[in-house]
Amino acid sequence: MKLKSFLIYLSTGFILSACDKGAAPVDGNNATVELKGDGVKQFITGNVSVNPKDSIFFNYTIASSIDMGYVSIQKNPVNQTAFVVRDTLSAAQKNSFTATKAFQADSVNGPVLYRIVAHTSRGVYIGHKDVVVTVKPDFDFWSYRILQVPDSVNKTNKCYYSTKDGKIYSYTDGAANSASIDFGYYWDTTGRGTTATNDDIKHSFYSLSAAQPQLEFYNITSWTKKVTLLKKMPSSVNFVSQLTSAGAIQTLIGGNMTSGTSSKVTLLSTSGGSNVIGFKTAEGKFGAISIRYVNGDSPNKETSIEIDVKVQR
Repeated sequence: MKLKSFLIYLSTGFILSACDKGAAPVDGNNATVELKGDGVKQFITGNVSVNPKDSIFFNYTIASSIDMGYVSIQKNPVNQTAFVVRDTLSAAQKNSFTATKAFQADSVNGPVLYRIVAHTSRGVYIGHKDVVVTVKPDFDFWSYRILQVPDSVNKTNKCYYSTKDGKIYSYTDGAANSASIDFGYYWDTTGRGTTATNDDIKHSFYSLSAAQPQLEFYNITSWTKKVTLLKKMPSSVNFVSQLTSAGAIQTLIGGNMTSGTSSKVTLLSTSGGSNVIGFKTAEGKFGAISIRYVNGDSPNKETSIEIDVKVQR
């Protein structure tokens, strides 16, 4: 009985070992992909960064000792999905296939994975090569900038903003950088002394080209005062999901600013219709301000507003 069990054990072990030795790994890569460039067009030879909507070209040769039936390119694949092109191979191409494919890069910035992959005529995976094409942003995004109500004593509260570099300035350090400043912030007290509520102005952005009588304690006579146009955007404009490229900013912000612009916007808040402010710089670039958080509701120097800003390059 013991001898019989031992022989069964040896036989089973031999069969399992033999099966394992002859099986190719399920995720094995049995194809080689060579990417070629010519130095003229935007041929992709490896991971690369491109501008939005650039033309990109894949000139590749894929080879395998396993007979290939299909060669495809996938875009951001999840398993066997997201095929953007698929070639059916002839008998003469089954072990080596060369092609050139042209695409347009995305308009939204970020990485995109392209996969050149081979399958048998029955759809069995053979091998692949991945290439990451990163679309560079064509706009600047400055986040978590905090502007403060101007203080009249020390004059160090950060109440001016530059879309050029995302920096904020106080009156003290603003003079030397006034040529870069696009707008200022303060809490306008208009309407504060009345019982009516429809004449309040409160949190406000303004162009330095428009004098603000309540800020006469800041003498900016010698400053460069750029003309910035401002306008509240309708609640349909989503700062996060829609303003994802310079083109989108041009369409949504520029399109909404063909009329109704001013040198000042008031009653800023985190509510829809008052939380996304479009602007056009003196240089003609469009952008948007998102009101993230409002701290305080008075002209006290502790009052502040937190913003994100996107602007075309």
